[in-house]
Amino acid sequence: MSQITPMAKARLTRELSLLSTDPPPGIAAYVPNPSDMTSIRAQITGPEDSPFEKGVFLLLVNISGRYPFEPPRCRFVTPVYHPNIDSGGRICLDTLKSPPGGSWSPAVSLPSLLLSIRSLLASPNPDDGLVPEISELYKRNKWEEEARKRTEREATVAKLEEAERGLDGDNINDEKRDVEKSNAEEEKKKDDGLASKRSNESNAEEIVAAEDGVKRTKR
Repeated sequence: MSQITPMAKARLTRELSLLSTDPPPGIAAYVPNPSDMTSIRAQITGPEDSPFEKGVFLLLVNISGRYPFEPPRCRFVTPVYHPNIDSGGRICLDTLKSPPGGSWSPAVSLPSLLLSIRSLLASPNPDDGLVPEISELYKRNKWEEEARKRTEREATVAKLEEAERGLDGDNINDEKRDVEKSNAEEEKKKDDGLASKRSNESNAEEIVAAEDGVKRTKR
């Protein structure tokens, strides 16, 4: 969970509200954990007249502590056969990069960013491709059929729901690990405190014994 400023939190609240009440076409977004608005999930339907038009794609959006002066980190969970999206779901898009290498600006909102990502599905940029092999196939007009096949296989509602359940399970495990780590740290503090107390008591006993020895010697 990123630590964000009150100003960034207020902005995120507005943008998430807008995504809920008046989202861009083909886009839905929500926060799975109300206590952490920096971790967002988005569902993007494939643009019409593209190989992705029958698909629905799951996207993770993570807000950094420097938002909006730094772009969110976005990654597709649903596999996408695309010149600008690699097998790990990473996206090559200028709006997702800070200047001078990219065009991110604090003026860019989450709704407009998600709309740009959806537009990228419909309009690949093979000259700035992330996957050379797919970029080459796109330039030779041998990409669309494979992209359509993979969309029909991977970008289904059932696959999306399965991916969501997997993410929910990961979050539960992360929370469990955090609790276990916290408990372990508390136990260690208690053990350290007890050990320190015993050490102090032992030192005190040694001092008393030494003083008794000195007294006996003087006698």
